[in-house]
Amino acid sequence: MSFSYDLLIIAHDDPYPAYRWLRDNDPAHYAETAGIWVLTRFADVSNAFRDWKTWSSGRRGNLINDPPERVGKTLGTTDPPRHTFARGIVNKAFTPQTVAHLKPKIQTLARELSQTAREKGRFDFAADISAPFNAAILGAMFGVPDEDFIRIRRWLDDFFLREEAKAGEEPKHKIAMRHLTEYVNTLAEARLATPQDDLLTAMLQAEEGGQRLDTHTVVVTTMTFLTAGFESTNNLFTNLAHALAKHPHVFAEVKANPDLIPAFVEEGMRWDAAAQGFVRTPTQDIELHGNVIPENSQVLLHIGSANRDERQFAHADIFDIHREKLRHLGMGQGIHFCVGAPLGREMAYVIFAELLAASDTWQVDFTGAERVKTPDFRGFSKLPLTIVN
Repeated sequence: MSFSYDLLIIAHDDPYPAYRWLRDNDPAHYAETAGIWVLTRFADVSNAFRDWKTWSSGRRGNLINDPPERVGKTLGTTDPPRHTFARGIVNKAFTPQTVAHLKPKIQTLARELSQTAREKGRFDFAADISAPFNAAILGAMFGVPDEDFIRIRRWLDDFFLREEAKAGEEPKHKIAMRHLTEYVNTLAEARLATPQDDLLTAMLQAEEGGQRLDTHTVVVTTMTFLTAGFESTNNLFTNLAHALAKHPHVFAEVKANPDLIPAFVEEGMRWDAAAQGFVRTPTQDIELHGNVIPENSQVLLHIGSANRDERQFAHADIFDIHREKLRHLGMGQGIHFCVGAPLGREMAYVIFAELLAASDTWQVDFTGAERVKTPDFRGFSKLPLTIVN
């Protein structure tokens, strides 16, 4: 069997057998058509995430075919010392108190959405639960009104597309980036004139060693939070809902014992990762598994594959909420570990606790489900779900 990595393989119903083949036969794989190297084993991916000196985020960004105008201007597309400075400022704005401040809104909204879902019986989990839940919480964090968030959602989705544009047309991800930049610029100007109690204001005002982030960097960083935050949590939640529907025994066990919800969420992040991979660029030629990966190549650190590596996880394809010392890569690793991880986890715990309490069984209409079609994130754009009481 020969195999060449397809950027949209993550939108397949089950890409994991192909990932297994790569791990076993070609763990440092060059996908000629896509022009990208793919690392699929846990040890290689984990080591690269932790070794920022060898595997740079600042040379070519962290997304597949990252727009050059984004590289070097966000947390995810910088290396130390610039990353250290920016992360220090963002950490001052994104504190445990931020999550604590949002908890009442998270709880109230999750309960309202779950009650509405119970009354409907059949609904689209992506459109009726995940999207409005994420939009409201992220909007509250950054001061984006709910009605604006729903309006800009199309740009958030399009930002991660990497499909070729028709002749004479601008690629959708570039259009989305332009519109989002204009929107957040306007928002930042308003916060500079009239500060508010939100993260955008906090980042504009925060200092590290007497220095502040320039407004443009704050704007691009905010865009990253909005795009990556929305896509990662939206896909996390839809993947978790899908996993529960596919594993009725897990549904029954977690419903009977809600204390298992955190374990369910962690195993879900491992078993079907929302962020399937991020790009790094070697700062020198790297010899790995009999291949030489040239300096400045685009290399995909494949989280989705690494999290199913049998060398790291026994019976890796089995969804097991009782795994001990679960050390997955669903939130990244190293200096770029997801700054929003505590908030994402809290939101997942609360929404699934409320939904499980509101239902006795879940049934997904798999024929009506539609997957997200981007090369970096795996999840559902449509997930018809029926809950039975």
